[in-house]
Amino acid sequence: KKKSLKFNAIMSSIKTFVTIIFPLITFPYISRILGPSGTGNVSFATSIVAYFALFAQLGIPTYGIRATARVRDDKMLLSKTVQEIFIINFLMSVLTYIVFFVVLNFVPQMYNDKMLFIIVSSTILFSSIGMDWLYKGLEKYTYITVVSILFKFIALILMFLLIHQKSDYVVYGAISIFAASASNVCNFFNVHKYIY
Repeated sequence: KKKSLKFNAIMSSIKTFVTIIFPLITFPYISRILGPSGTGNVSFATSIVAYFALFAQLGIPTYGIRATARVRDDKMLLSKTVQEIFIINFLMSVLTYIVFFVVLNFVPQMYNDKMLFIIVSSTILFSSIGMDWLYKGLEKYTYITVVSILFKFIALILMFLLIHQKSDYVVYGAISIFAASASNVCNFFNVHKYIY
């Protein structure tokens, strides 16, 4: 158990390190190509959507880890717990999207960059289907870390291939979401291994 805790801590640290280092690698290139205006637009959209995503999550990431860890040895109970949490999370995400689109259409600063905001708002959906809390509750830190690093590496290549001018800031927003959330899609399709 001590070895398992140490290994999980190492994997979690590696994931955190990669998450920190990724923007440090991409930022000099991105800021030079997009300039203050392009990077500012993406940062603004990301920060606004983060508030909506926070509301949609309702503290589920923290609660989900504890709830699934408690029943992880009973597949039937684990399945029931995960399904209940997922349904609550998904319904909250739908409600959040309704509010988001109302705000998007009535706030000029957001409406003027509608496409960017819609792309960045996909984080709300990806967070709800990703069930990251389940994988942490089951201590699947190797899987979480490897998948996260893989998609960040792909995103890094895409940034250098697709971003060449100031107008590419929407593409940058999409690639940033891909880097942060693509693993959630894998999580969703991989979940059948652990629950009914």
